[in-house]
Amino acid sequence: MPSTRYGDAPQTALGFLPVLAANVLPLVGVVWFGWNPETLVTVYAFELLILLPLAGVKALFAGKPPASDRESGVFSVSESDLVSKRGSVIVHDRLPPIYPRNVPFAAAVVAGGVWVGFFVLAPVSEVVAILGILGRPEALLSVVALVVGQVVETTHTYFRSGRYAELSPYAVVEIPARQGFFLALFLFVVSVAGVTSVLVAFVVVKVFVEWSGLRAERGGGGRLTGWLSGPDSDTTVHPIDVPTEQPSATVDVDRRSAVAAAVWQTATTTGPFYFGFATVVWLGVPAFLGDGAPSMSLWVASGLAAFFLLGLMLAGDIVEAVLMNRWTTYNRIGNHLVVYDRLTDEPQWTTPVSELRDAAVVETRPSDRHFGTRTITVTTG
Repeated sequence: MPSTRYGDAPQTALGFLPVLAANVLPLVGVVWFGWNPETLVTVYAFELLILLPLAGVKALFAGKPPASDRESGVFSVSESDLVSKRGSVIVHDRLPPIYPRNVPFAAAVVAGGVWVGFFVLAPVSEVVAILGILGRPEALLSVVALVVGQVVETTHTYFRSGRYAELSPYAVVEIPARQGFFLALFLFVVSVAGVTSVLVAFVVVKVFVEWSGLRAERGGGGRLTGWLSGPDSDTTVHPIDVPTEQPSATVDVDRRSAVAAAVWQTATTTGPFYFGFATVVWLGVPAFLGDGAPSMSLWVASGLAAFFLLGLMLAGDIVEAVLMNRWTTYNRIGNHLVVYDRLTDEPQWTTPVSELRDAAVVETRPSDRHFGTRTITVTTG
């Protein structure tokens, strides 16, 4: 199966022929040579599901800052304060830097990918016994080959070529999300037809989506093509004018209190929603995958998957809050307050002290009572 070349260098029409052939050849095998269409439908569906978590990993390394307008996307991450974090972290010499501001986009793929997965599995399960297909060696081999192919192509076209430095994390996650969401909706519409009819229609639309990405890269296409090709990555970060004097006063955020506050905030705000979401996954997966009455093993596997998903979503929010506050230092430099992040080794923002007002101590944080710390709110600007 081919992988969609999101963000590659512009291809010529001739260069699109291998992509076209790779999509159409399996269809020719089904129509003329009697290949199993159910297997190919399942593999096509899993191709969509694999693209999203891979995009989440790629988003961590995206070098461009996200655009401020993110309301029209499939994934909504506009409320995360971490998106404005400056600087990056080197985790390994062979890897590009990871930007903390990209973590919300990678985390958004977890829950968003589940919803897209439901849109994919629902129509496919109407025409295909998914568990029965996955029990076939050729289907499992196809899925494994698909994963390996995606990883290999990502290594060459995203990392080694330096393409990661030219994209924003919003574009990295939105492009496969939009295209996958469109294909999933189309697959849902045509699910009432026979399996071969579904495969024919799906391949035609899939080729159109890939061709739309090519036309958009070359400056062509219409409104739908532009939407499928993803948001613009032409964004920049303006530098901060930091005073050159030595700080006259410095206050570091207490690390233990910051971590405890992150755990408490997640447990009391988004935690209940995530628990309900995981419950829906636990009950929904057997309904989609089961052929007739779901077996006990399927219920157990679904429960473990839902528990793992719940852990990922909770961990994502906790990590975001920790990255936002744990390494923060407040410096008084002359007549300015300068906020510095020790993890990324970058100043975050600065403001004149004269513009600070309405300072107050927060009395309701359990972490402050436990660790003997104080949290202060202040209005600036």
